[in-house]
Amino acid sequence: MPQRRITTVVERTRKRIRIRNRQGFARMRRAFVPLLIASVAAGISFWAAGLVLGHEFPFFAPVAVWACLGYTHERSVRRVAEMGIGVSLGVALGETFAIWVGAGPWQIGFVLFCAVMMARYIDSGALLASQAAVQGIVMVGLPAAALGSQFEGGFSRWTDALVGAVVATIVAAVTPIDPRHNLRATAQAATVQLARTLELTAAALRSGNPEDSSFAVNRGRASQGVIDDFQSEIDAAIETAQIAASARKYRSELASLNRTMVLVDRAIRSVRVVARRASSTPVTARSAFVADLLDEFALASLELGNALLLGQDPKVARELLRSVAARTSPGPIGEEYWHAQALILVLRSAVVDLAEAAGMEAQDARDALAEM
Repeated sequence: MPQRRITTVVERTRKRIRIRNRQGFARMRRAFVPLLIASVAAGISFWAAGLVLGHEFPFFAPVAVWACLGYTHERSVRRVAEMGIGVSLGVALGETFAIWVGAGPWQIGFVLFCAVMMARYIDSGALLASQAAVQGIVMVGLPAAALGSQFEGGFSRWTDALVGAVVATIVAAVTPIDPRHNLRATAQAATVQLARTLELTAAALRSGNPEDSSFAVNRGRASQGVIDDFQSEIDAAIETAQIAASARKYRSELASLNRTMVLVDRAIRSVRVVARRASSTPVTARSAFVADLLDEFALASLELGNALLLGQDPKVARELLRSVAARTSPGPIGEEYWHAQALILVLRSAVVDLAEAAGMEAQDARDALAEM
């Protein structure tokens, strides 16, 4: 028996090691190209700062490049420029204060406060404020000897950082950028949230349990965070497509994704109403019919999300939505089951919105609905 346990533990450990190795190599593959670009850019910035400014050790130039570019593919020009401004601002403020006032505990606190306040005045971006604070602390916290002899002779480090920021921004503008990847993933996440809300609502209609209804309502509310994330990402992607030449060809698709998510957002809002009303709907054969309809609607939402993620035509989702729409007539349910009828009436709006998101024309989506 102990031998079996030892064997089991060894096998589990081997599996974990293999999984960790695969995950580690996968992370390395994803980071290889952006890391190579950032490394080359860091070297170029060091050389450029030495050539243009005549500084012997312009190490804040590559520091600024790395802070701006990092090792990820997400390098919107706005984000990189924002980081560059933050680094340059922090270095300039810290260098100025260290030369005129000196270094010490209260100086670090004062520079931190001033750097963040100035960054907040310039722009609302959190990255700008963060980098301004960090670089300001570095400049004031390190002794002059650690920063090199040039530090004692005047203002020089902030210009090194500025060169690095300029190099990073140029690299972000000229290297190939595909802003659709994150947007597609976020769009799929929104459709998954919609599907899960529908499934939980269907379960609540079948069980009549108030806790199930509460779960559905809370899941619907949680979906707002995904919608907000998409909105911030699409704004950054559109700005990138306007600036970066490699991303301009995606402008029409970005506009299409934006329109799709507006419609998905509308559908989610309608489904939230359905989830709230489900708590007061008695368990009957008619409510079970609505639950089945919600499950089919959830499947269509998942199919739409998969198509959005892969950048494919959501024709399967459209067919499923046509099937759902054809069964959304409140009449056959009967007036005595008005609770279930009310759910169907709200659901019709969500079906139309999601059908439009799947590529149907507005009139076609409305025509697909069952007659009242």
